[in-house]
Amino acid sequence: MNISVNMKSKLEGWRIYGIVPPQYLLSQRKFLKVVLDPPSFEPGSWRGAGNVLVDYDSHEFWITTRPRKVGVRGYAVEIYRSINGEDYSLATYITKEEVSELCGIKINSIEGQQLLRDPLTGKYYLYLAIDNADRKGWCTLLLAADDPRGPWTSLGVVLKRGTDYDSLEARDATISFVDGKYFALYKANNGKRVNVALAVSSDGINWRKLGVLKIDGNPQPDYLLLYGSIFSSGLGPMFIGAASRKVVNGAAVAKHFESYIIDYKSLNLETVFIGEWKPMSPFERKDYPIHSYVDIVYDPFRERYLIYVESIDPTYSKDLGVNLEVDRVILYEVPL
Repeated sequence: MNISVNMKSKLEGWRIYGIVPPQYLLSQRKFLKVVLDPPSFEPGSWRGAGNVLVDYDSHEFWITTRPRKVGVRGYAVEIYRSINGEDYSLATYITKEEVSELCGIKINSIEGQQLLRDPLTGKYYLYLAIDNADRKGWCTLLLAADDPRGPWTSLGVVLKRGTDYDSLEARDATISFVDGKYFALYKANNGKRVNVALAVSSDGINWRKLGVLKIDGNPQPDYLLLYGSIFSSGLGPMFIGAASRKVVNGAAVAKHFESYIIDYKSLNLETVFIGEWKPMSPFERKDYPIHSYVDIVYDPFRERYLIYVESIDPTYSKDLGVNLEVDRVILYEVPL
């Protein structure tokens, strides 16, 4: 990740080397704006659960989301386009019925999404967490296209449920391409525990599941969901993002910004930093401001980091919970 000479000089003047530290991202962030409102402001209406892709050639930003309303679970895939990372307009809208037709799977709901560009083929890869109606559980589907506007084709289910730690869910992955390899930290649920598992791939299509990771050599808590971005660092792949350790009325909520080195050879997450995410906007609850999903990207055109958050609104939400919250996508920036 390239950063400006001025920024590099400033941090090295502080005797800070390597990538921009998660501590700096948390402490220097400034609330910028609301990026996307929910489909409605009735409790149970959400928008989020996606990520952002920056195209250095065209100077375009692409953000994915899943919309949800009361009585209608994740009912579509949305892709929005921006030329500044702040103001987005809808470019692609695919209903869950259309996704079902593409892949030949009856889908009850769509959740976490990741949009990447494959360095070998140049194709856009869109990973979708889908609730498979026939097999009664969550897995991860992959769509591919030559342009984010489509048309999209299905490459099938690439993260399937297993028989052990992810027998009910293998989904909501954070996926990045780091040092020539795809890494996926995904939600693994066997009905007793929800943990972070790791899968790797050389092409983004054929994945090898490595298993549930330990944290500093110890077992994970009974519930943990990490969602953010994976960066290249001198210590190895580094996750930075939100950590959900609590479920309230069916909703996974977060109030911590955390970072870990991914030691994939020993299946261990080495703690780098854990800090409290304190809201800086009127669009976040003070107790649990985040509904699981965060994404962090570098904006090379304005030399800053952008942090996108699915925030839980304190005004329209009745409470924390699947059918009680109102969630939107908000944006923080970290100027460099």
